Amino acid sequence: MNSFLESSTEDSHDFDDEGHESKLVNQKKWELGYLKKKCRNLELEQYYVSYMKRLRLSHLGIFIFILILNTIVHSMLLIVSFSKSENRDIYVDIGTYMGCTTVILIVLVFNFRTTVNKRYEWLTFATIWLAVSALVVMDISVPIYRAVTDYNITVPTYYSFIIYSIYIFMPIAEDVQAFILGVAVAACYIILFSFVTYRRHFDGTREVDLPKIISEGIFMTCVNMLGLFFRLTREVAIRTTFLDKRQCVEETLVLRAARDQEKSLLLSIIPAQIANKIEEDVKMRIEHMKENKKHRRSTNDDVGSPPTPLWRQMDTEKLFIEPHDDVSILYADVVNYTYLTTTLDVKTLVETLHDLFVKFDTASQEYDVLRIKFLGDCYYCVAGVPAPNEYHARSCVYLGLRMIKDIRDVRSKRKLDIDMRIGVHSGNILSGVIGANKWQFDIWSKDVDIANRLESTGEAGRVHVSGQTLQQLDGEFMYEEGTAKARYDPVLRKYHIRSFLIKPPSARVSSYITMRRPTAAKRKRLETKSVGDTRSDIPTNFMQSSISQYNQIRTQATLEMSREVERMPIGRIQFSKICFGHEKHLTQDEMEEQRFRNNITSLFLFFKDWRWEIMFMKQPDIMLKYSVFVSYITLLCAIIMQAVNSSQTLAFWILVGISNIVMILLLALVWYKKLWIMFISETESSKPMKKVSKCLYKLSERIQSNITMRIGMYLVVLVLHSTGIILQLIYFGNHINDAANVHILGVARHDVSSFNAWSVLC
Repeated sequence: MNSFLESSTEDSHDFDDEGHESKLVNQKKWELGYLKKKCRNLELEQYYVSYMKRLRLSHLGIFIFILILNTIVHSMLLIVSFSKSENRDIYVDIGTYMGCTTVILIVLVFNFRTTVNKRYEWLTFATIWLAVSALVVMDISVPIYRAVTDYNITVPTYYSFIIYSIYIFMPIAEDVQAFILGVAVAACYIILFSFVTYRRHFDGTREVDLPKIISEGIFMTCVNMLGLFFRLTREVAIRTTFLDKRQCVEETLVLRAARDQEKSLLLSIIPAQIANKIEEDVKMRIEHMKENKKHRRSTNDDVGSPPTPLWRQMDTEKLFIEPHDDVSILYADVVNYTYLTTTLDVKTLVETLHDLFVKFDTASQEYDVLRIKFLGDCYYCVAGVPAPNEYHARSCVYLGLRMIKDIRDVRSKRKLDIDMRIGVHSGNILSGVIGANKWQFDIWSKDVDIANRLESTGEAGRVHVSGQTLQQLDGEFMYEEGTAKARYDPVLRKYHIRSFLIKPPSARVSSYITMRRPTAAKRKRLETKSVGDTRSDIPTNFMQSSISQYNQIRTQATLEMSREVERMPIGRIQFSKICFGHEKHLTQDEMEEQRFRNNITSLFLFFKDWRWEIMFMKQPDIMLKYSVFVSYITLLCAIIMQAVNSSQTLAFWILVGISNIVMILLLALVWYKKLWIMFISETESSKPMKKVSKCLYKLSERIQSNITMRIGMYLVVLVLHSTGIILQLIYFGNHINDAANVHILGVARHDVSSFNAWSVLC
């Protein structure tokens, strides 16, 4: 059964120059619009929202930890940085940081009360705005206080951290809300920079330093853009994970259904208890075979001749035979079958037998009788196997009467001269599986031979039973003496078997052939089922059954996702669970997942097994083009900030030119395949035909999938950004060396701020 996520239009294929088929990566699967539509079609949106709530709470716990750590470290640095005579001046700063942090913690703790948040959905949004407002007030109030009291100009510390936190850590559902909040924070700081930080100077002047304000504005705009990029890439990754998880759940259900079908097929041939023993034996033999292969590899034992078949190995042969006491055996044979084979064509003959045996199998299930097999026109079964049945004799007699009625219905329907001869005997048997390459379930004993002889010596349209069977019927049926053939049959005479013919039942019993059952539920089921309703005997069409099973798996997969969402991981370190959660008893699947996650390091998220890490790194990076694009935007922002901030050297502008040329070339390479598919190709599976275009297309495709080329691109981008930082360090060092007064030092301080902005963006 095909996956719901894979369709014929999405799984396009192409061929390389050597004729080998290779799968074309579907670009749409990494586009947010496509992923949202797919999640809605598969009814995953509500589960995505539920999972994101858990994930945001986990991120909020990390934010609280970072904020506390930040405040403690910042306060300690303030204490260490100032002399003892100035310690009284920093108490206001430390008190502001500590007080606002405490208020923020009290406000944010309401987000972990899930029951309250479900009742009042606006509470989350309100607490976020209050917490961010407290952070901004904390960071802005200290520079304003210092400017008013000491005429000391200090730069705010937390503004990039606050903007990043809005996009990364705060539990904000919509990107628009996060963007509005991020822009509002940036506007607050622009006002601070315009009226306080870059307006008052050490020489007493109040001229606005417009280049510095523009530089800070570009910096915060770029930080907002990086925050949005993070949220978008995170949503793409999580939605892709959801679709993969949905496909995994579906494939698990399909595999489970296939195993159930395989089990049902096995149980249709072999009883359950023997089938279970065979399964265990097969598992044991497979493990034995694996161990032998490992041993041969370790000893380098290369055998030239083919290995002995597993089922022919004497040391692993095993019989699956079980004794069963107090059972009844039924043999049935179609009268005039030989005549039918000579008068009917093969197709009509097979259809007639199929119609009969389908009815017989249905009746066998209703009367708890196990069909062993049929040979041509012979049909035999046993009651009391595999589970004991105290009504086994009655089950077989009622089944025999039902079979006579069914064959007469077929006779009248198809205008054929056929009837049923049935023999029933009660006794003991051995049942089991024989054969090596092809299993066959069968029964053996003298009582089986007796039942066979009762059938062959019986009378058409009658149930021929032995005296042992008649004793267990408790006088429920009328009977008469058996046939003359039975009295002179050597096998029956050898075992002193006296036979009887069950008289045909009355019209009422013939219409509803029922019997007493061990439980009332079974009696009711038989009493309410009419024998005349032949439509229920016809099995469901295979195609209809497959479609029904397909729809059931789809519905079950959707329900299973609701449980999987609660088990999906939300991070290696979950501070919210540590602080506000409780210990949870893990299921078997969760313990297996936890053992797998133990293979990943907590600090850098590397696989502990380097082979897994290499395999992971070799996976194609479809989002590479977006990463390179954002990297180029940040580089441009950093260049503009330096250009408007102060005059630059010739080396700087040479670097700018080289950086732009290199980044534009990289962008052209990583985006070529995407742009060609969007604007030039007619189908997603087509490829460029022109030599230059084809070469660029292959190179663009190879960059995404080749780890060596990707690492080379990463290094080039890092070198371009790092060179800018080095030039700024040199430029900053020259200003420090040339500084002769406080004014120049103040200028240098502003350059430090610009240098920090460059470093953060890079």
